[in-house]
Amino acid sequence: MARRASVSVRTIRHIEHGQVKTPRRETLTRIAEVVGWRPADPPDEPASAPDTGPAAQEIRVLGPLAVLSADRPVPLPSKQRALLGLLAVQPDRTVSHEEIADVLWNGEAPPSYPQLVHTHVARLRRIVEPSAGAAAATVRRISTVRGGYVFNSTDVRLDLCRFEDRVALARRTVTHEPLVALDLYGQALHCWQGRLLHDLPQLWHHPSVVRVAQRHIDVAIESADLALRLDRPGFAVEHLRTASYEEPLHEPLQARIMLALAGSGRRAAALQLFAELRTRLKEELDVEPGDDIRRARETVLRGGGAPEQRVLSAIPAPRSPRSRMSGPPPRAGTAGPVHPAAAPAGRSPSIGAPAQLPLVPAPFTGRAGQLTALDHALLRRHGGHGSPGIAVVHGPADIGKSALVVRWAHHRLAEFPDGQLYASLQGSMDPEQRTVTPCTVVTGFIRSLGVRDDWIPDTPHEVTALFRSLLAGRRFLVVLDDVETASEVRCLLPGTPGNAVVATSRSPLADLETREGAHSLGLGALTAEEAHELIVTHLGAERTAAEPGAAEELAAVCGRLPLPLRRAVTELAATPSGSLAGLAADLARTAPPRPDGPHPAP
Repeated sequence: MARRASVSVRTIRHIEHGQVKTPRRETLTRIAEVVGWRPADPPDEPASAPDTGPAAQEIRVLGPLAVLSADRPVPLPSKQRALLGLLAVQPDRTVSHEEIADVLWNGEAPPSYPQLVHTHVARLRRIVEPSAGAAAATVRRISTVRGGYVFNSTDVRLDLCRFEDRVALARRTVTHEPLVALDLYGQALHCWQGRLLHDLPQLWHHPSVVRVAQRHIDVAIESADLALRLDRPGFAVEHLRTASYEEPLHEPLQARIMLALAGSGRRAAALQLFAELRTRLKEELDVEPGDDIRRARETVLRGGGAPEQRVLSAIPAPRSPRSRMSGPPPRAGTAGPVHPAAAPAGRSPSIGAPAQLPLVPAPFTGRAGQLTALDHALLRRHGGHGSPGIAVVHGPADIGKSALVVRWAHHRLAEFPDGQLYASLQGSMDPEQRTVTPCTVVTGFIRSLGVRDDWIPDTPHEVTALFRSLLAGRRFLVVLDDVETASEVRCLLPGTPGNAVVATSRSPLADLETREGAHSLGLGALTAEEAHELIVTHLGAERTAAEPGAAEELAAVCGRLPLPLRRAVTELAATPSGSLAGLAADLARTAPPRPDGPHPAP
């Protein structure tokens, strides 16, 4: 019976002879289940009653190991600390001599380890055994059993036992009194003061320690699901954060933290957590976030209805044992399962990754050196820099800045699988005629990423923060065309590496290069070879060769600028009887002198 109930024979004998005044409820429940008797829950026990009793000694394992006698810490030698941690994390269960030796000597126990283990246990008993009264004669804190030792949890305040007792009571209460159960979960989780046996790293990978640590995470998730169903997201955040210290990459746990943050009105923090987790998963495990994390992120971005309804639709049904039992559905207002069919309507439809790049001017010729330079600016992202890649393509009007950037971006789509964002800031227009501002641009970007209007913040600073949170840990390309000042670009920059920003401007935006490390790429006229290639592309090699000197003359009249030259040859291509020499002569007579002079190719 002792083996089936997972308690020691000595514990059963002490209870049988009445030598234990206040046996633990969990121990009695296990024994009762073995003999086939089901005790009723005591109706008069207050759910939140604190632990009481005559025990003057307290042992804590849910954090750094600590022994307190009359609320004063008791010092322990290192071997005794490891021994007590191993025993106390498995209360009322037999721990073998071999298991103890493996921990005390790190798998290299000496041949005489049985005698040495007995010596260390004797020394530990002198510290933790009751020292006075009848208890000293009848109850041993550490009992000797066949093959090992047992830590008896009776008449001692052990935080692990309190944790388990509160959890068991919460589970019995959750169906009919969910708010009381939530308080009990809180009492249980407050027992944790850090990582289990924080100061005993040699025990961290022991199976019993791993089991208790996983129990902490399971209870934290169970409690969080209940808190979110009862619209208490702040309660969930507090305890989930503590549990996440042991398993920072535990995705179901992190998903609940995201939902709890969003339910508390901290959407930007939830999205930032997603970005940080995605980065760590990629860097440490080379994997992308799983379904739990992605569902939580979609809920944060696209949920409809009240905040608590958005959260309810994303969390699974409770996983407590009661959820697997048959019975009537829960009453309204209780913490029963929320099924997808009950989720509110009005969600934003799921949309794909944004792909906002305009068409590439066809045919596109030349600029091979500049395309390579943009590649180099992009590759800086992978060289250990902690910032996104930024490039500014600058030059006078009609030089082909936008065509170059769009051409480069279309040929680098695979580098930015999360999407491409594009906007023209109308920097070359009269200020009174402009229809966009950096704020309207970033707001449009956020909408294209699936965020509803009622979730977009009111202030420009918060809008920019949300934009950066959405892009953090991901790989987006942002193309900002026709920019006038560096400040317009600055408020549209992502905050993390992996993203890239390419801007075009008539000025170099030197301040952006100085402060943000942007790569500056000045764009000049086409080379003679590139201008000739453009003419051949539109008119054909035979027609161009028929007037060998006229092609160079036409290119020179157009200043070898891509746009004027393209307009000219497109017009000539539509007139089969026209000649290159005649068109060049007409343009030379009618074209006004260029105020900004020639623009040699770099």
